[in-house]
Amino acid sequence: MKKIFIYVLGTAQDGGYPHIACNQNCCQEAWKNPEVHRFPSSLALVDMNRQKYWLFDITPEVKSQIHMLNDFGCSLAGVFITHAHIGHYMGLVNFGLEVLNTDKIPVYTMPRMRDYIENNSMLKQLIDSDNIELISLLKNNILPINSSISINAFEVPHRNELSETVGFEIIGNKKSAVYLPDIDSWDTFEDNLVNLVDRNDILFVDGTFYSKDEIKNRNIEKIPHPEILDSMRRFSNLSSTNKKKLYFTHFNHTNYILRNDKEAYNNVVDLGFSIAEEGQTFSIN
Repeated sequence: MKKIFIYVLGTAQDGGYPHIACNQNCCQEAWKNPEVHRFPSSLALVDMNRQKYWLFDITPEVKSQIHMLNDFGCSLAGVFITHAHIGHYMGLVNFGLEVLNTDKIPVYTMPRMRDYIENNSMLKQLIDSDNIELISLLKNNILPINSSISINAFEVPHRNELSETVGFEIIGNKKSAVYLPDIDSWDTFEDNLVNLVDRNDILFVDGTFYSKDEIKNRNIEKIPHPEILDSMRRFSNLSSTNKKKLYFTHFNHTNYILRNDKEAYNNVVDLGFSIAEEGQTFSIN
C-alpha cells in the first residue's frame, strides 16, 4: 500500500513572511532572501493510493502551495476550512472562471462559515457557477472521506466575527494528526488540548507569537493568540514523547523563530517541543 501522509504547505500567519509593507527589522532580511520566505499556514492530506489530496485551509498563496504537490501526481479532492480570516479561505477565489474554473470541488465548512460564503457575493459566485460544492460539517462528528481517512472538526475559542473557528483531527488507519492554527488562548481549552495530545500522533498548534513583546505598533489585546513561551510553560508537564508531538505553526512575521533567532528556535527544541517546517511529511497509514 502506498503512503497516506500530511504535507506541510505553509507555516506563517495569514500575511505570510515577509509581511506586506513591512520594512522593520523582522522582515528586512527576508525581502532580500527568497529562501527564507514562508507561506501562510496550510496542510495537504495526500492519499497516494487514490491519487487525491485535500487542503486544510486555502490561503492567498495557494498557487504556489499547490505547485509544491506537483511531484505526487495527485488531484485536488476537497478543501477543509477552519474559519473566516483571510489567510484561511481567500484562496478559494482561484477556483473561479478567471483562474482554475474548477468543477464542484467539495468545500467542507461549519454552519456559520457556510453562511458567510453563501452571503458573500464574490464567493457565492463560485457556488452559482458550480466551481465549488459546500459540504456541511458538524462539530465532534467524525466524517469519513474514504475507507482510510476520517475527519473530525472541533470548535476552539477565537475571534469569531464572521464564522466559528475549528481545528481538525485527521484520522488515518494507523496514526492521526491535529491542525489547530488559531486559538485565542489555552485558558478554556488546556484540558482539551491535553486530551488531543493523548489520542493523536502529530499536532500542529498556534505558535503565532514567540513572545507578545514582539508587537510594537498594534494593541496586542486585539490580536489574542497564545505565546509559544506560555504554551511551553503550560504543557511542561507532558511526557517527552507527548511534548515532541506538538509542532508550532502559524508564525507571525514578527516571530523570532521565523527571523532565524537561534536562541528562540533552540529554546523550543531544547524544551522538547517541535517546530513545523514547510515541506515536512508525516505518514498516517
